[in-house]
Amino acid sequence: MNKFITRNKPLTPKRPQKRPAISAVENALQNENSAPILEESIAKKTKKCADEPTIMEKLHTAIREGDARFTFDVLSKNRPFDHSMNKTMTKMEFASEYSATSSSSDFMLLSVDESVIDAFHVDQSLTIRGETTDDAVLCTETATFPIKMIESSSSMLLMHRVLEPPESPTEEPNFEVKMIDGKCFSTAELCPPLDVLNIGRLKDLLREQELRWDWKDREVEEKVKGYRLEELLDTVQMSRAEVKTALKDLPVVKFPSGKYRFLSHKFRGEMLGRIVEKIDDEAISIGELTFTRLRANLPENVPDDVIRWFLNSRCDTSSEGQFTLPTHNLIRDLAVVILFGTQKMPLQNFRELLFKILPFGVADDANSLETILEGVADISDAPFGKLISYLAPEDLPDTCKERMLYLFEHRKLWSMENLRPYFGDLYKSKVAFDKYVVQNCDYALSETNEMLYCGVRH
Repeated sequence: MNKFITRNKPLTPKRPQKRPAISAVENALQNENSAPILEESIAKKTKKCADEPTIMEKLHTAIREGDARFTFDVLSKNRPFDHSMNKTMTKMEFASEYSATSSSSDFMLLSVDESVIDAFHVDQSLTIRGETTDDAVLCTETATFPIKMIESSSSMLLMHRVLEPPESPTEEPNFEVKMIDGKCFSTAELCPPLDVLNIGRLKDLLREQELRWDWKDREVEEKVKGYRLEELLDTVQMSRAEVKTALKDLPVVKFPSGKYRFLSHKFRGEMLGRIVEKIDDEAISIGELTFTRLRANLPENVPDDVIRWFLNSRCDTSSEGQFTLPTHNLIRDLAVVILFGTQKMPLQNFRELLFKILPFGVADDANSLETILEGVADISDAPFGKLISYLAPEDLPDTCKERMLYLFEHRKLWSMENLRPYFGDLYKSKVAFDKYVVQNCDYALSETNEMLYCGVRH
């Protein structure tokens, strides 16, 4: 290894030269003349620094004025090792229709699961329904999706296609403008569709303006009553198809005006009583009912549309224009008329009253009452014998849990098959109802290993 040694000649320290002495008078004059010059220089430098804009101010001005070159040069200085910085820069501006104060620019973001999004189709209408005190739901034409609100203190501005790359790279720096269309005031999660009908509010609305037996006494006032389908949809939290399905299960008649009217218990009882009388008098036959024959034998306060509703909903079509009134439908409807006022009565008393009302020849079919009345009334044991109780779904509580509690209060043990008929207006799917019972009800095993449900879990 070669070694190089260098030697430095020691330097002789120089002696400081003595300055000529300055008198005290000259020193005072020199300080007095230099002070204003120094103050003036500092003031000029301070003013120059204050007047000159900062780099951020220059950058903001360049962005506002569209100076893409200056903007690119400033931003690229902070990325000395990134030579692939895109020269097309995104510039965000508020759209002309955007309003910071008006609700026209307010949006809500929905988080949607893949299993939920499959239910939506192209050109399908979506409607958010609910009053201010309700939990909002989103409705398609056939289904209802609950909306679960997510609390957040952050606010967001909404833009479209922000993350997409520029259409074509350019050599010179330029701006690509992206518009801010609105602001997000809340976020929510869209839950899977409901498999139960929320019919409570629908029934309340229709019963407020039900058709009574003596409506002819107030004919002018009665003709303006009722609700059209669109009016119902504005209030209930159900899809259009679900509302139509619920209306079919209720004693509801659609009139030529497009309005729906609920038939009161009094109206149905009076009309059914007159039909049974005419069958007894052989004025009409239970197996050969027609609109013309019923119209001729019913009073004028029974509108034509109510007669058509009775034939289509309570009767079976036998031939063109002719209908048959099934015995089990007649017995069920008469049971509703008898039990609605009393709610419960001894089974023997009910049988005697029912056999007195039924037309001749029909009583023989009323022996298996427990099977015929399933879903309308329940027969249970009592200290004095058998007791029959009124349990028609139209007059039971409207939510699943409240109805289940009501039924368990009436009877302690129920099988799945016994429970199902009392929920036919709420659940249209047997699988969905069975799933609800299994997940929400307690059960016990009978001596024959039959699963009996005995209460609702809290």
